This record gives sequence, C-alpha cells and structure tokens, in this order.
Amino acid sequence: MKKLTLLAILAIGIACQPTNQQETTEESAPVYEAPAHHSESLTKVLDAHGGYEQWSSLKSLSYLKGEETTVTNLQNRKIRLESPSQTIGFDGNEVWVSPDSLDVSRARFYHNLFFYFYAMPFVVGDPGAFYEDLEPKELAGKTYNGVKVSYNAGVGDAPDDNYIIWYDPETGKMEWLMYTVTYRSGEPSDRYSLIKYDGWTEFSGVVLPTSLQWFTYENENVGEPRGEATLFQNVALSTEAPDENLFAMPENAAIAPLNSGGN
Repeated sequence: MKKLTLLAILAIGIACQPTNQQETTEESAPVYEAPAHHSESLTKVLDAHGGYEQWSSLKSLSYLKGEETTVTNLQNRKIRLESPSQTIGFDGNEVWVSPDSLDVSRARFYHNLFFYFYAMPFVVGDPGAFYEDLEPKELAGKTYNGVKVSYNAGVGDAPDDNYIIWYDPETGKMEWLMYTVTYRSGEPSDRYSLIKYDGWTEFSGVVLPTSLQWFTYENENVGEPRGEATLFQNVALSTEAPDENLFAMPENAAIAPLNSGGN
C-alpha cells in the first residue's frame, strides 16, 4: 500500500513539471528596434515625444487651424484641408483644389506644409532622410543640441530642403525648428527660417505641439515674433484609418501643378 502511494505521488509530480515543449511554445514579447537609418540623437528626441514605434502605429491625424480642418492618413500621407472658401486634397497621385475657379498655383506647396511642421519631429523619421549632429547653439538665452536633417534626391517635392531640430540636451524635447525653403525657386538655400514650438501635449501616446510661433532670425540672432502664433485645436489621433473617400478628387476640382516657379 505504501509502495502504491509513493508511486502515485511521483506520477503527480512528473505531470506537474513543465515540459520542454511548453517552454519552447511560449512567445516572448517582440522587441522594438528603431529604423536603421535613425541616428542616436534623433532617437533621443523621438523617445522624448512618445517614441517612433507609437507614432508608426497611428493611422489618422486631424486638427483645426483657424477655420481650416485638416485630416491626414499617416500611413500613405493622403490629406484633405477644408476651409470655408476651398478644399485642397492629395489622393496619392495628384494635389487637387475645389472649386476650380480658385487659384491653384500654390496648392502643391501648401497642401502638406503645416502638417509637416506640426508633426515634427516624427515626420523627419521617414525613410530617405540623413541626420547630422551639430554643435550646441544658443537661442533666446538657452543652449540646445541640434540635429540637421537632409534628404536623398527625389524624396518629396523639395528634396533640397533642410531642417534643424534644436532640442533640450537633458530632456530631449524639441523646442525650435530651423528650415530652408527651395520648392518655389527650385534652388538650394542656406537661409533659415525659425519656429518656436510650445504647448506640447500628449495625444494617443505621442507628444505634439498646440502652438507654433515664427520668429525673425538674422545674423545668428533670434528677433521678434512674426505675427500671431499658429494654434492647433481639436487634435485627434487614431489607430483607425480615415475614410478614403475624403481624399478622392471631386469632379469640379483642378489639379495643382507640380511647381509653380517664382519666389
């Protein structure tokens, strides 16, 4: 009897032991790896704003700027800007303007201009970008670290544009953006414009601004504000893609030319 009891205990003990098959079928959580082309400094900035992995999981961004509502598909960058006077869209192939009686010469330049500024620093994480660490720089009495962003030829409508993100060396948070504009002239430029980013707020796990203020910038000095700050309200991000019909070109629309030329 004692022998049978002992055998029963051993059998139960063996049954309770984890098997090699159970161990091998357990799946560990996937480890996120930053895109190979990202620099260490850019990754620090992105992490301070919620991380590129979180940004990449989002599919829709919308906001109100003045009387203009913008909706963007973050995965394919289709966009729709709607105001009381006109609607501008990008359907993946063409930038269109409706109604077609309105001037369309600047629509190609304008259609994603504020989206690009607003979605910093995440948008400069796109493929085709190169990053260069700059020497620390003082802006308005505070010293910042800098990352210069440039692009491969053929990336976007204006690959010769450059951006410089100035960020707090301790927190990694972006506070200023310098940029050049080459789209309308078609010629590279070394003249930088300057934007101050404020009102950083968390939306769906990423940190985006609610206020952009342009400043004059000459002879390495920050000057006076240029007009009123641009405010972004009703900000919404989602893992659900927007309705594709929003970006379809209506019958009464005109196609915007690729480059309007001039200054």
